[in-house]
Amino acid sequence: MTEKLCDTKKIRKEIYFLVIPIILENIFQISAGVVSAAMIGRFTANIISAQGVCSRVTGVLWCLFKGIGIGATVVIAKLHGGSDKSKCQSAFEQTILTATGISLLVILFIIFNANSILTFFTKNSDVLSYAKEYIRIVILGAPFLVIMSVVTGAFQGHGNTKTPMYIAIVVNLINICLGYVLIYGKFRFPNLGLNGAGIALITSQASGAILGLILLYNKKNGIFIIHKSVKDFFKLNASMLKEIYTLGIPAAFESMFWQLSAVVMSKVILTYGEVSFAAYQLGLNAESIVEMPAIGLGVAATALTARAIGQKDDTLFKAYTKELIHTTIIISIVTSLILILLPNVFMNFLTNDEQIKSIGVKYIIAMGFIQLPQNLSKVLNGTMRSAGYKVIPMIISGVGIWVFRVPVSLLVAYVFKLDIVFIWLCMALDQTMKFTMSLIIFKYKKVNNAVEKYIDVNA
Repeated sequence: MTEKLCDTKKIRKEIYFLVIPIILENIFQISAGVVSAAMIGRFTANIISAQGVCSRVTGVLWCLFKGIGIGATVVIAKLHGGSDKSKCQSAFEQTILTATGISLLVILFIIFNANSILTFFTKNSDVLSYAKEYIRIVILGAPFLVIMSVVTGAFQGHGNTKTPMYIAIVVNLINICLGYVLIYGKFRFPNLGLNGAGIALITSQASGAILGLILLYNKKNGIFIIHKSVKDFFKLNASMLKEIYTLGIPAAFESMFWQLSAVVMSKVILTYGEVSFAAYQLGLNAESIVEMPAIGLGVAATALTARAIGQKDDTLFKAYTKELIHTTIIISIVTSLILILLPNVFMNFLTNDEQIKSIGVKYIIAMGFIQLPQNLSKVLNGTMRSAGYKVIPMIISGVGIWVFRVPVSLLVAYVFKLDIVFIWLCMALDQTMKFTMSLIIFKYKKVNNAVEKYIDVNA
């Protein structure tokens, strides 16, 4: 294979061109959740806890749908790198068709088992009352989450990250504005409180899904064309679905491990009381704000390296990986300083309860110290995933969470009965161990030789 030099400035510009819209998209997506949390944060600790409990359940489902979207992104990016437009469309439609069916089954399961699921977290009757009503509303947004996730994957796989960003802006404006109206009962609308936040959320998700499909199949600037025959849309390709789901399911489980651990951790933290759990929930929202650049770089690592593999360009693959790592280090230093030096700014925005603030500040500071290993793990795992190591990121995540985070946290809470701060330190230990494993495996597997392996396999 002929080596060719890559212009570092050009590579950096291409990465930023892709990453910045992803960062903004994620900021817009999370901002609505943060603003909604701030609105709900003005109510009682029981209401805040109810929303937090439900977010643990729906978060697991979101991981499933997002993982499927990642599988579609990698496959579409490789096909796009090989200039196969018709197969790109087929990959998208196969994913939409099957994943939407899965989401409908999920809705039925949650609606009929809401009480059993929620009582795992808490026996507080007030929290359960609020949570049952809320989850039966927000779960109806599952099909729209599927569509938005796969639409985003299709655009990102084609190197278009601006359109998902525009969709995110619309979605979050609807969520914030409608949420304000329905939560507080403005402009003669009924005061629906937490349920109002749920209605606003699914309305915004439905709007985003519809807008995404319109833009994707737009005759003038869209990526795909509308089928002349409906039968063409429903034709299943077993080999393509296998590739998408063997990539997507491990990616989903990687995120699910975190969400499932969050379910256990929520139960653990609730033993410290509703105030501690409310602080944890709001602290997560604060952390998610500065985490957006790293998420963008993780997505970029998956999409760009997959495209380089599709183009069979080894030099480009290595250049992307090197530059993504350098950029992540710089951004992580900045986000660490923000969390460590300005925790009160975040908590003052999210709540006016002094007791919740005090606990939440400690969580934010602890998370500030592990930004670098946490963020680098995203880039390394994204690169390994596109390089064909589909299961390794999932295994790393599982070991970090179920060998370190959860067992040590259970010891801290139930055996040694230490302060809540030690729970935050357990979370930091988990992130550090996962990064160490990712780095060792990345070097051991010689992931930078992924293009050569891809050519050998497909020769």
